[in-house]
Amino acid sequence: MVLNPLFPLLLLRWRVARVEVARAAFNADTVGPCVPHGSRVLDVGAWDARTAALLRDERGCDVLAVDVVDKNVTDVPFGLFDGITLPVADGSRDVVTLLYVLHHAADDLALLREARRVLAPGGRVLVAEDMVQTAAQRLVTVGFHVWLWLWTWMGWAGQFRRFDAWTARFAEAGLRVVERRELGSHLGRALWPKNVLFVLQADD
Repeated sequence: MVLNPLFPLLLLRWRVARVEVARAAFNADTVGPCVPHGSRVLDVGAWDARTAALLRDERGCDVLAVDVVDKNVTDVPFGLFDGITLPVADGSRDVVTLLYVLHHAADDLALLREARRVLAPGGRVLVAEDMVQTAAQRLVTVGFHVWLWLWTWMGWAGQFRRFDAWTARFAEAGLRVVERRELGSHLGRALWPKNVLFVLQADD
């Protein structure tokens, strides 16, 4: 039996697609309880927009996905942006999601301020990040992202921060933490980073 020489590549692509589908479900399950039905959602750093599609389909949300590259594999409305300036009007979104985005941002403070700008009164900014509370967590988180860079060339331009440092960063952008939820390891995989979700609202 002669295997197609493309078989290893096809197998790798299939496995990557499975992981992306699982990640989208994990992310949608993570933020779903914080997203009211029918919300106007801006998914920042949406990548392939699968999470955005789940929020639309499962929670009846009006979702716009944006990213610095177009990897959209869904029919969710999608827009490119420069990594800082969000292409929506002031106060036009009930929920802004930044899921594992801020450590990729060269200027996370500017991006957080933009999230604050587009947030409607009473709205929420949902930030998920990898945890570095302990030396062991930092080792796993940084090691994972080095591995990710070697496989995908997706590096990180920002910082991984402890909880108190994130809280201070959010405050600089006019946002306060109203809930913090530790999520465990991403997708339940032991060698993947542990994650945390911050639920933020605008300071009055």
